[in-house]
Amino acid sequence: MLAVSLLAINLMSDGPDVAHAAAVASQCNGEQNGGGTQVACTVTVVNYVTAAGALSPSQPSTLTMTRCVGASGPLDTLTCTTTATTSAEPVTTIQQCNGSGSGGGGTVICTVTVTNHFVATPGAITDATIYMCVGSVITGTGAPGTCTPANTPGVTSVTAATVGQCNGSGNGGTSVGFVCTVTAGSTMTAALPVNVDQCNGSSNGGGALTTCQATVTNDVIAQAVPTPTPTAVPTATPTATPVPTATPAPTATPTATAVSGPVVPTPAETGNAGLSEDGGASPFPAGLLALATAVLVLTGRRIVSPVKAR
Repeated sequence: MLAVSLLAINLMSDGPDVAHAAAVASQCNGEQNGGGTQVACTVTVVNYVTAAGALSPSQPSTLTMTRCVGASGPLDTLTCTTTATTSAEPVTTIQQCNGSGSGGGGTVICTVTVTNHFVATPGAITDATIYMCVGSVITGTGAPGTCTPANTPGVTSVTAATVGQCNGSGNGGTSVGFVCTVTAGSTMTAALPVNVDQCNGSSNGGGALTTCQATVTNDVIAQAVPTPTPTAVPTATPTATPVPTATPAPTATPTATAVSGPVVPTPAETGNAGLSEDGGASPFPAGLLALATAVLVLTGRRIVSPVKAR
């Protein structure tokens, strides 16, 4: 039977600044308990959260779960199903492989990895607390078991620990392998408590194999800041420089040509111009009379106007 679920629950604190909702991931519980059967499951959680433990808007939190079942033997002979989802809330509780694989010769191989990326410092990050292998027989005729590291003093239950696993397991009388570990460097923070609850009450058949591992990491990462797209600056169209119109050269004023020869002064015109000697009208035009006068002056001769005597 396929047993995979994701439930949202509210976790309220005393102060509004750290109140947030969280989610529970659950799979591979209470199955493969027939003889010679195997369950091998993994859960991988990546949370992006604020310093208060609420979902960060920078990136979505993701949950990937893989469930493999079949006969005990090589993992590549199992039938596997993987689901990958985006969570609307940080996933903080994982319940996996509890009460499973307890048939004779049963196999339980389960792994949980939780990574919490805080976009701002959440406060103190300390070593993860551990409660495991309590009430389990980790020795057997086939191979002695290991359970590392040691439990955290003062932690007395699965739900009180960051990792609570392999409790009440491996009690079939003969164990072919029992290995439960919490990865070195696993951490916890009060801003986002995590609880890994796996492999409890499992692999209790004779000749069972149990291998379970949990890793919880908390770190602070720089929040991604979107790079603004530069606004294109329009290129100014160059304005053509007007070509200056050539100023026409001034027209030269013609220079008067000098007349060679002696200059003959023109006698002043008298009131008798155009009159005959007797005061009457001259039969010669005024211009002709002036010319005759000029000739007389030049030659020193007297010209007698042909005036008819009266």
